[in-house]
Amino acid sequence: MKNINYINTVRSFTKSIRQKNILVNLLYGVCFFFILGFTPEDTIRIFLIGDSTMANKPIVDNPEHGWGQMFPDFFNEGVQIFNHAKNGRSTKNFISQGRWNVVFNQLKPGDYVFIQFGHNDAKKDDTLRFALPRPDYKNNLKKFIREARQKQAIPVLLTSITRRDFDKDGRLKATHGEYPEVMKEVAMEENVPLIDMFEKTKNIISQLGDEESKQFYLAGVKQNEFRHWNGKKDDTHFTRVGAIKMASLVAEGIRELKLPLADKLIKQQFPDLIGRGKVVGLDYALNDDRRYKKDSSRIFRHYAWEDSSESGFAHLGNIIDRLGADLDTLQQLPTESFLNRLSIFIVVNPAKHKSDRHSNEYVEAVEKINSWVKKGGILILMDNDGGKSDCTFFTSLAKNFGIEFIRNDFKKKKTSETIAGENLHQHKIFNGVNQLIATNVSTLRISEQYESILENNGKLVMASVNVGEGLVLAISNSWLLNKYTALHQLYSGNGNIKAAKNLFTWLLTDSKLPLNK
Repeated sequence: MKNINYINTVRSFTKSIRQKNILVNLLYGVCFFFILGFTPEDTIRIFLIGDSTMANKPIVDNPEHGWGQMFPDFFNEGVQIFNHAKNGRSTKNFISQGRWNVVFNQLKPGDYVFIQFGHNDAKKDDTLRFALPRPDYKNNLKKFIREARQKQAIPVLLTSITRRDFDKDGRLKATHGEYPEVMKEVAMEENVPLIDMFEKTKNIISQLGDEESKQFYLAGVKQNEFRHWNGKKDDTHFTRVGAIKMASLVAEGIRELKLPLADKLIKQQFPDLIGRGKVVGLDYALNDDRRYKKDSSRIFRHYAWEDSSESGFAHLGNIIDRLGADLDTLQQLPTESFLNRLSIFIVVNPAKHKSDRHSNEYVEAVEKINSWVKKGGILILMDNDGGKSDCTFFTSLAKNFGIEFIRNDFKKKKTSETIAGENLHQHKIFNGVNQLIATNVSTLRISEQYESILENNGKLVMASVNVGEGLVLAISNSWLLNKYTALHQLYSGNGNIKAAKNLFTWLLTDSKLPLNK
């Protein structure tokens, strides 16, 4: 058994960083870091600036990935990556739109700035983006270098990645014109480390040939592999596998340059994609907690993959995505065809749920989920806010597997207090984890045979139940939300991010492939 200590100040800290008063924020921050023994020197920071080949992409039902999106998995703990790359950006409009100023104002001594532009600088028909190789592109690169060094940051140049464009004889065509050579000139003139991604990718894509190289680009995505993919032929942007390959070449370049950053790289050449070919679904059908956008449309604001606020699952989604699994959402009550696409299905007890439907609809939905679990599906039932929600479907679904979430009495406690167990069991979820942060933990009552995973003051708060070929995992609090997993880089003792990765590594490894992807 491992002892776990729980912090009661997390919410007050996260609330403080949203306040406008700088002095208040500073005092909270200093106190927080003092209490936790955190020092900025513990972490190396990397800022990425570039175009769509580097940028983060939406992770739901989407094959496209930028290499910067997968870059974090090439590092051990102690590295923070801030990806400021955006689709359609050149050196010119990255500066003119104020994006460079945003990065510049954050830079500190010892930070790295990885700079990769060229794709969009070459667009002559777009005056907002086009930058002549000489002098415009060259001068813009020198501006990034000069100003990064003003902040005692370390600039690193990366030439553009080749497009996958073969001629009729199967030879890779030259792309990007003078831009890669101009960047090399700048690297020589300014004595800046350079990773020649153009040369690296040109060699690899040429060796693989037209057909085999498709796996790295969106041109290789199969029809109907993703529900909403438009199937466009794209030889510039990457699949997840392609993004990982490109990120691995950047890591290779870091080692070749013998940058101090190389000490933080993982030992293996590629991270493990144990979730490849698997799909994790998240229920949106019951959740009615939305906010209005400026155009009057409504979007989910709680328990959603897209939600990067405290109550969303954006950080969890990124963890799962980088393990190789695809993400999807359930917008209506589940159908057999939808469930058969999934390996794992997450249902959260929503704080605000849709009006109850006819009971027979719930019965049918529960039966379909039950049948899917028996075939080998993994169902995660996650309570929220200490069991305060009274969603009929969630309650019925849990009871179908002999699980009941017992509401706790918070009248004598502030709901912002952190409440969790006294011990971590020796479960694979908690390998390398000393403590978790959770709020408003309800307790479990299970009538079926179960495996205890976590207890709180002697009461069961996390457990699994085997059902046929599948598994039901009951979690009595929302410790996987952004407000807990997002703190892992600020708070050295926060095990939520590690536990989340362990959890889905375990489940994706043990899960059956989708029955009908």
